[in-house]
Amino acid sequence: MTSPRSIGPVRFGPGVEFDLIRRLINPDDLLPIGVDLGPGDDAAVLEGGWVLSTDLSLEGVHFRRAWLDDQEIGFRAVSCALSDLAAMAAVPVGIFISMAANGEEVVEALQSGCRQAASEVGAVVLGGDLSSTSGPVFIDVIGLGSASRPGLRSGAVAGNDIWVTGRLGASSTAVRVWQSGGEPPLEARQAFARPSPRCDEGCYLVERGIANALIDLSDGLAGDSAHLAAASGVQIVLEEARVPIATVAVEVLGPEEALQAALHGGEDYELCFAAATDAVDPSYFQDHFGLEVTRVGHVREGCG
Repeated sequence: MTSPRSIGPVRFGPGVEFDLIRRLINPDDLLPIGVDLGPGDDAAVLEGGWVLSTDLSLEGVHFRRAWLDDQEIGFRAVSCALSDLAAMAAVPVGIFISMAANGEEVVEALQSGCRQAASEVGAVVLGGDLSSTSGPVFIDVIGLGSASRPGLRSGAVAGNDIWVTGRLGASSTAVRVWQSGGEPPLEARQAFARPSPRCDEGCYLVERGIANALIDLSDGLAGDSAHLAAASGVQIVLEEARVPIATVAVEVLGPEEALQAALHGGEDYELCFAAATDAVDPSYFQDHFGLEVTRVGHVREGCG
């Protein structure tokens, strides 16, 4: 029988939120029997390749009800949670949903959106919890997936290239327009309301041995690539001129602000990964997934 292992240091990039998470976790604690991978990645991995993630959506923090209808709020909450499974190269199996809301019609609309998002990736609702509240809407989603070879944030090495799927900045553009009192263009609104977890793409990248390290983009390319660098013990250099920016972001914000939205805005839910030189075939990606993939930087020795 394998001897118990300690959790060890949890390596994230900089940020107050991640400092708090580090304080929560005791690196000297032992991983329980049956747990293959603990804190530090986008999800935990249990024996047998079962992958567990959790993600919280809170009204007034992650969304506003003036921006989205209730069905969209449920859809978005589940899609964001499933993106963590995509980053682990896990096939989604099911979700558990805990929510607090006020009113039967509100709950039914939220649930409908949750079910739709799960169904689109072949997952089902396996359970959850429900509470009434006079406060903000609260949705917590636990994702359950299965991975024969989980994707990890660690594994990037000097000489690798850094790639991203899709185009960045559209979701952040929608938020900026709403915050200024306007109504965003449909493309930007859809990017925020209906993110697409890249589950098939994540499985392909890891199962084919293309991605040496993998993460989803929830905090922005700059922040999430820093997590990748910290987990791998390397330095990642982003090349701003290569960052694929959504056309709607440029049209609405202008080139300079659109670049900042792509780098720091977050909420894109695309994949960022490290791969050996010449390991990625962008034309194959476009043909099979209908999705761009762009080299945006490289890995070198160092930290950060």
